[in-house]
Amino acid sequence: MSLNGIWQLKKIAMRNLARHKVKTILTSAAIMVSVAVYIFVNGWIRGMIIDSRRNIVNYEMGAAKLQTKLYFEKKDEMPSYENFTDWEKYHDALSSEGYVSAPRYVFSGTLFSISGSAPIVFYGVDPAFEMETMRYVSYVDFGCFPQNGDFGIALGTFAAEKLKVGIPSRPYRQELETLIVSAARSNAEEDFIRSLYDAASQKKSFWDVKPKETAEGNERMILKKDISRSDLDRYWNILDASGRNDVRINAVIDIKAVPETIQSGKWEGELFPALRSEDKLLVEAAYEYQDFIGGYLLVEEDEKALNDVLSAMIRAGFAGAVRHVNQLLDVKVVGVINSPAPLPNGNTAYIPLDILQDEAGMMFEGAVTELVIREKNAPDSRLPGKSESAAVISAALERGLAKAGYVMPNELVVHTWEEYMQDYLGYEAIENTMPQAIASLLLLLSFLGISNTILLAILERTKETGMMRAMGMTDRQMILVYMLEAGFLGFIGSVLGIILGCIINYPMVKYGMDFSAMVDVMGGGSIGFRTTSVFRSMWNVPVIIGSGIIATIISSCMAFFPTRRALNMPITESLRFE
Repeated sequence: MSLNGIWQLKKIAMRNLARHKVKTILTSAAIMVSVAVYIFVNGWIRGMIIDSRRNIVNYEMGAAKLQTKLYFEKKDEMPSYENFTDWEKYHDALSSEGYVSAPRYVFSGTLFSISGSAPIVFYGVDPAFEMETMRYVSYVDFGCFPQNGDFGIALGTFAAEKLKVGIPSRPYRQELETLIVSAARSNAEEDFIRSLYDAASQKKSFWDVKPKETAEGNERMILKKDISRSDLDRYWNILDASGRNDVRINAVIDIKAVPETIQSGKWEGELFPALRSEDKLLVEAAYEYQDFIGGYLLVEEDEKALNDVLSAMIRAGFAGAVRHVNQLLDVKVVGVINSPAPLPNGNTAYIPLDILQDEAGMMFEGAVTELVIREKNAPDSRLPGKSESAAVISAALERGLAKAGYVMPNELVVHTWEEYMQDYLGYEAIENTMPQAIASLLLLLSFLGISNTILLAILERTKETGMMRAMGMTDRQMILVYMLEAGFLGFIGSVLGIILGCIINYPMVKYGMDFSAMVDVMGGGSIGFRTTSVFRSMWNVPVIIGSGIIATIISSCMAFFPTRRALNMPITESLRFE
């Protein structure tokens, strides 16, 4: 078909649109809304995904971690016995290759305060290296981050609220009065503390599942937002002097050790069947059966052989190779963390690594469970790329160690944040799919509307169609006319949808939506994404442009089948159609 012919068909299609203004406007409006919703949902979900991933990297675990192979395999159990020493040489090697890193010893336990107890994940950290590598350290709402040599910890804001330590942000009035009576040392201090709070609004929050029921005279109090730093420090010191911030850590530390003796039942029932074939000879050579103990006695004295035996037992999952040592440690809460990421704000505590080393601490003896790694001067807005992949970091670490005359141990490996967060990324994909599917369904419904509109238009113009066919227009040309008509409908709706979608997406990109109230109602729990405050949308230009193009093409294609069906009617019947 010539260009002139196509131009004439286009003029016919445009004339048809102009003749049926109401249908044109309604159908275009449906496409406009569908495209706008799709652009908005896609940008918002994509923004939440990117923000969550940045929070994981910047506030939770860095770009990668150096750990033992077995630690990564059992990471959900947090096996504190899977640790390594001499972390300084790995830190220095990474530093020489352009990476920052922070040592950590991660263990779980219970934290007791005057008012209660809570299960806590503890992070033994080096404050200076932690600040250089991670970003949550600067988000201390009250107090300060602990320093080397201090028997102090920084708690997540929700753990602090549960244990009633630090400065209460939202106490009930009776709780506040009790707090003042027990903490204030004078009437002036009582009045000072009262002056820091306002009664909370009784208006039901948008996020409240049900209205809050409080006894008369026991309404919720809210810490004022415009309090100066000096007043907060004064308030903290008053509470600290009362003993409110004194806490005790109760933790069971797991230590690897080759057992001196193994009873026959455990040897035959637990250990030997679980050993790999190449490890059985190694373990058998290290022990001798002794009748007087009814079991096997350790006779191996070579340190390297003992280490190999221990590794074999750990691989086999033999419980007898791990000793559980109960530890108690009295510390003071010196700061409360409230970061943009949920993990540092939850049931977590950060404590200086140096105080945990000897018998006065937890007897870690210089060991750490991980080294958190990030590229030097990496922008917080950038997600880790190829330079922070496991292969590149491992190669850099090996080069750095070689410069200092060391060799990378086989038992240590680098794993990226993506490998560590595979379960979350799978859940994230589900969270992303559902809203997109709903938006796509809305778009599909609008296209079905186009198909229905075209079919009705064809039926209404049956006689006109018959006349045009009788005058020589082929079925192919008629199909092309209606496809062009539907395509113009899709194009008009898409352009308007892109404009509307960008308009409603703009405030979400610039300002976002504050979900902190929802997070607060949920007690600090996750709402599906790794953020606790503001969700911002993003400009996804390929999707914005692509949605308009696809909507136009699909709109045009949706006219094909109803047109072809209508053209099955003979021309003579079409001319007699009323």
